[in-house]
Amino acid sequence: MELCVLASGSSGNSTYISDSETSILIDAGISCRRITESLSKLGKDLSEINGVFVTHEHTDHIKGLERLSKFNVPIYMNRMTYEAADPDLNPDFFINRQDIEIGSLKITPVPVSHDAANPCGFRVQNNGTSIGVFTDFGKPDTNIKKIANEAKALVLESNHDIDMLLNGPYPYHLKQRILSDKGHLSNIDAGLLLKDHASENLNIVFLAHLSRNNNEEETALNTVSALAKQNKSLKAKYSITKQDRISEIIKI
Repeated sequence: MELCVLASGSSGNSTYISDSETSILIDAGISCRRITESLSKLGKDLSEINGVFVTHEHTDHIKGLERLSKFNVPIYMNRMTYEAADPDLNPDFFINRQDIEIGSLKITPVPVSHDAANPCGFRVQNNGTSIGVFTDFGKPDTNIKKIANEAKALVLESNHDIDMLLNGPYPYHLKQRILSDKGHLSNIDAGLLLKDHASENLNIVFLAHLSRNNNEEETALNTVSALAKQNKSLKAKYSITKQDRISEIIKI
């Protein structure tokens, strides 16, 4: 399979996954034009996308959906997310925890803890290869830990450095929201998840949704990798995702 993060951050998120037969996006929080341009850099076309799977209704995850639907790209979301977003769409509805088979891919929506109507991440599978995409959540549960143990690739939130957040300019209520179980995963918690639950199966970790105000790329990478290396079986490499450019494309 191929994996590329087209954009990640508070201004927009989208991830491309393909096995050459079936191609999907997880979220479309950037413009349709930018998605099209990003796919072109990969040698892909929008017409090749077999579906967009939506994690939750926040704008940085759905911005491009309505325009994409005009190009007949199928949209998949759960009903509570649709009702909270109220977009001009006619999506296919899924139920969290129930597998969806699109072409050669099996996609499983996995509930996560975040301040949205019915948020989820996704596990994407093909022929025993598993990818996990979890960009917005405050606390990992048993399902996420299990996927981290099985996955060959993870797109994993590493949103903030706790000290930078606490000492930064955000108002108290916003700091509390980010730090809560329904907020965003810190560098430390991302590192602990890998330390305690990842395995030798894991080849690549994309650190995602880095805060522009409460994190730095080097801080995120150093914090996560320092904790994760205590897991002696883990040999994964790390890649920092960007808000304004696509990541490297990884073949898994």
